[in-house]
This record gives sequence, structure tokens and C-alpha cells, in this order.
Amino acid sequence: MLEIGTNLLSQTAEQTRKLNVVEAKVLNHTSRIEIQLLENSLSTNKLEKELLLQTTEIRQLRDKNSRLESKVQLLESQQRGELEDMRLEKNRLQSVIRTQMVAIDSLERQLRVATSNNTSLQKQQAQLMESVHTLIDMVATTTGSPPRSQMWRDCADAYKAGNSASGLYHIYIGNRTEPVQVYCDMETSGGGWTVFQRRFNGSVDFQRSWREYKMGFGDVSGEHWLGNEVLYLLTSQGQYSLRVELQDWEGIFAHSQYDRFTLASERQQYRLYLRGYSGTSGRQSSLITHGAGFSTRDHDNDNCDHCKCALMLTGGWWFDACGFSNLNGIYYTVGHNIRKLNGIKWHHFRGPSYSLRSTSMMVRPYDF
Repeated sequence: MLEIGTNLLSQTAEQTRKLNVVEAKVLNHTSRIEIQLLENSLSTNKLEKELLLQTTEIRQLRDKNSRLESKVQLLESQQRGELEDMRLEKNRLQSVIRTQMVAIDSLERQLRVATSNNTSLQKQQAQLMESVHTLIDMVATTTGSPPRSQMWRDCADAYKAGNSASGLYHIYIGNRTEPVQVYCDMETSGGGWTVFQRRFNGSVDFQRSWREYKMGFGDVSGEHWLGNEVLYLLTSQGQYSLRVELQDWEGIFAHSQYDRFTLASERQQYRLYLRGYSGTSGRQSSLITHGAGFSTRDHDNDNCDHCKCALMLTGGWWFDACGFSNLNGIYYTVGHNIRKLNGIKWHHFRGPSYSLRSTSMMVRPYDF
């Protein structure tokens, strides 16, 4: 019986041990499951938070998108309004253009009529001028004034009439009834020259305005500028040549001559055009030949973009980009005439900074 009891106790103990082992395994497994559940719970919480954030962002994006859609709708509405305004403005402008085209057509018709009338008036003017000249001849006969046959249009006419002495003469330009007093050079290179510029002693100030250069100034028997308007009208009578006489302080004379001299009207800035250069004052011309406008201190027509040549170099002249010449600069006496850029200069004769002693400019018909 004792042995049986011992065996039962042994079996019971073995069963208990096995149960404890199984229980330990169950507890370990349960612990792992609990840990896994905890990890899953943490992961779920994290995902819930991320989901909440994503949901918030989506809500914000929807709100932003809604605002953008509102702005787009507003802009579309504004654009539709602007397009409608533009259409209305376009229609208005088209209407104005049509009105202006009608007005232009009317003006063109009026211009044609006026042109026709102007031609008729010009004919009447010519007839009247002929009558005036006839009356002048009649008055001249009774008062001792020069008859029309002695109303020379320039110094060349006076020379051909037998006048060979240099001095003051009266010429009649175009259809003008009032004479213009000029100085005639009847000796230089065959004579017949009408002088429009003379300088030799500095007695006349050549720092003048546009109007003064237009109308002329100085003493015709001494230093003077005849006047751009008179020069324009004079040289519009035919084809003229230009001669420029120069003298330095060492007593050396030189000249430049141009076969063709053309001066445009005041509306075209008394623009100068020259052709056919020759002379002793340099191998090439110091005067711009390709159409430089005339400039004065108050009327800038030069080709210098960042300067005003008439202010820097003084006087009135056909400056290009302040160029190689200016015979209307400041008159400097001997000893003070070196290194003077604003003096009376002719670059290819005595350089850019030598102020000359005397100059004269004169014109004569090309076919003289």
C-alpha cells in the first residue's frame, strides 16, 4: 500500500509539474498577446491622430479651394464686365474713325478746291507783281531811282552790268520790291560774289539768337551776318556756288570753294547741302556737306546727342557733332588765339584749337 501511495504521489507531482509548465507557457503566450495588443493600440492611436490631421488639412484645403473658386468667379465676372466695356469702347472708336474719315474726305475736297484757288491766286499775284514792276519803272523814270533793268538780283548781275568795284550794292531778291543792301566782292576769283559773312577785327558780337541769325546783324560794310532768310531767298533763285576765304595770324591766306551750295528754309532748320569741294585750306572739307541743320544757343539742331554745340563752341553754325569748323565763334586776338576750341576755327587749315584772324563767306551763281 505504501508503494502504491508513493507511486500516486509521484504521478501527482509529475502532473502538477506538467500543469505548471503548461500554465507558464499559457502565461507567456498571454503576455505576448497583451504586448501585441498594446502595440496595436498605440499604432491605432497614431493612425487616428494622423487621420485627424489629414481630415483637418482636407477641410482647410476645401475651405481654401472654396475661397479660390469664389475669387475665380469674381474675376470671371470682372473680366466679362471689362470685355463688355472694351467692346463698347471699340464700337465707339470705330464710330469716331468713321466720322473722322468722312471729315478727312471733306477736307481733301476742300484742299483740292483751295489748291485750285491758290493756283489762280498765284497767277493773279504774278500779274500784280508785273504791274508793280511796271509802276516801279515808271516811278524810277520820274524820280531818278534805278530802273528795273538795274534791279540786280545778286552781285553777279551787278558785275555783269559793268560794276567792277567791291563795295555796297542794293539787290532785289525774287519778287520783293524793297532792296537788300549787301557787300559785293568784285575782285576775288573773278568777282561777282555776294558776301553774307565777314569777320576781321572782332567789332561785332556773333553770340546771337536764332532770330538774329535769321534776320541778320552787324554792319554790311564791316563785320556782319547777312541773315539766313535773305541767304535762303537769294540762293533759291538758281544754282549757286560757295567760297570761304580764310586768313591766319601769320598772314597766310587760304580758301575753300564748293560748286553747289543749297540752303533749305527755316522750317527745315536752314539745312546746308554742299557738293564739289576744292581749295587750299585742306585736302578735305572742314564744313559738313551732307545736310547739317543750323544751330544757335536757343535753337539746337546739331547731331550731338548729349551736348549743345552752339553753347559749347558759341555762335550760330552748321554744327554736325560739334564738327570741324565754326567761323562764328569768339574772336580772339593774336597771342590769345591758341588752344581755343570755341574760337573761329577751320580744322583742316590750322587745326581744331587755332582761332583765325579773318574770314568771309560769299555766294555766286554756278554758271557765272
